[in-house]
Amino acid sequence: MYVDWTRIKSFANEDDPEDLEWLKSMIQNLFENTLERLNELDSLMENRDLAKIQSLLHQLKGVAANFGLVILQNQCIRAETEAKEGNQEKSIEESKKIRGIWEDTRIELQNRYFPS
Repeated sequence: MYVDWTRIKSFANEDDPEDLEWLKSMIQNLFENTLERLNELDSLMENRDLAKIQSLLHQLKGVAANFGLVILQNQCIRAETEAKEGNQEKSIEESKKIRGIWEDTRIELQNRYFPS
């Protein structure tokens, strides 16, 4: 499980249609913003800008923590720690795993809130 559902449910009463719509809106924004950040991360990794990679990983980690995206949060911590320690190659290696984890996380959220 990629999502701590207790954390997500703490944002809104899913039995209240207005709360549920608000939550769906928040998750839709999460989808869009995370994609933008991941595209930026790809560019930073390509340019090997470790300081900016570290900063972006810190942002991603915070967003993941706020939404209870535990596996994503933990991967961001691993990659950020390597960046803080100056281990550029290891940080980039760990950062490259984030997009796949995000995709699995996104699917889990999508299946619950936006089923086909």
